[in-house]
Amino acid sequence: MTAALLNFYSDRNVGDAAILASLRSMLRATRLPALGLDDRAAAERADLLISVGGDIFNNGRPGLVTRRFIGKTRQLAWAPERTVLFGQSIPPSCDGVALRLLARRLRRIASVTVRDDESARKLAGQGVTATVSPDTAFALTRDDADFAAARAAYFHQGLAAETTALFSVRSFNRMYPASTEGYVARLAETMRLLNASNWRVAVLLQADVDACDGDRAMIEALRAEVPGLAVIDPFAHGDTPWRTALGAVAMAGTVIGTRYHTAIFGMIAGRAPVSLWYSNKGEDLGRRFALPGASADAFDPARIAALARDHAGAGFDPAPVRRQVRADFASAIAAIPDRAARRTSAA
Repeated sequence: MTAALLNFYSDRNVGDAAILASLRSMLRATRLPALGLDDRAAAERADLLISVGGDIFNNGRPGLVTRRFIGKTRQLAWAPERTVLFGQSIPPSCDGVALRLLARRLRRIASVTVRDDESARKLAGQGVTATVSPDTAFALTRDDADFAAARAAYFHQGLAAETTALFSVRSFNRMYPASTEGYVARLAETMRLLNASNWRVAVLLQADVDACDGDRAMIEALRAEVPGLAVIDPFAHGDTPWRTALGAVAMAGTVIGTRYHTAIFGMIAGRAPVSLWYSNKGEDLGRRFALPGASADAFDPARIAALARDHAGAGFDPAPVRRQVRADFASAIAAIPDRAARRTSAA
C-alpha cells in the first residue's frame, strides 16, 4: 500500500513531527511523503491520502479566504474517495465563507476525524459528519523518547531535570488572538514564583518554523523579565527533535505547557501537566482529561505556580488513549475503497 500526506505542516514544529511519526507507526510505513500543493500527480498514485495538518485550516483573512487556504482545500478534492482527514482541528479563524468552502470538500471525502468537540460541532453545522478522537501523537509511547539527547540538553544548560520547571510558550496573532504583553507578564511572574520555590525554570523550544510559528521571539521577551532563563533546544540535541522534546518533557520535574503538544508529550510520558490553552483544541484536551490549568489569555500566576508544584508528581495512564487513537485510525481508513483497506493495518 502507498500512502501520502496532505496538508502536513513542518517538522520544525515537534508536535507535527510527532504526528508524522505516529502515522508511520500505525501504517507500518518507512516512507510517508508529504505532498505539496502542486503534487496532484503523486496523489493519483497513492492508495491512501491522509490530511493531517493540525490547525492547518487557519484562514488569515476574516470574511474572505486566502489563496493558500483555497490550495489546501483543493488537495482534498484530488481523490476524495481515497482521502481521510484524521486528527485535525477546525481553528477559530476558519469561519464564514472559509468554513463553508472547507465543509464542501469534507462532505465528499471518505471519512473525517477531528480531535476536539468544538471542531465536530462546527462541521456538523455545515452538514459534515465527523467523529472525535484524541490527537494522533497519542499513538506514541514513552519509549519513543530520546532520553540521552534530552539529558544532554539539560546538561548543556547546567540544569538537573528533576528540579526544572519546564515551560512551553507561543506567540499570538490574529489567528490566535490574545494579549502578548499580558501573557508575557503573567508567565514571567509564574516563573519568578517557581524560582522562589527552589525550582529552576526553562523553556522548551517547541517550534522554530518562521516568524509566525516560532518560539524564539517570545523566549527573548521572557528573558528580559526573567534573567538567566534557560532554553531546552531539541533541534540542537539528538537526531530527531520530537524525540528529544518528548524526553525533555518526560524528565522535567514539572511541566507547564502553552503549546498543545507539550501537554500531550507529558501525558504520553505518564504525567498530568499543567496546560495553558489558547484554542479549542487545548481547552478540549484539558476538559476531556481533567488537566490542571487555565486559559493562556487569563490565568493567575500564583495559581498556576501552585498547580505546577502540587502536580509535579501527578500521573496519567496513556495506554487507553493510545489504544483508542489506533482503533479510531483503523476505522477511519476502513472507509476507503477495498484496494487500500485490504492492505492497510493500523494494529
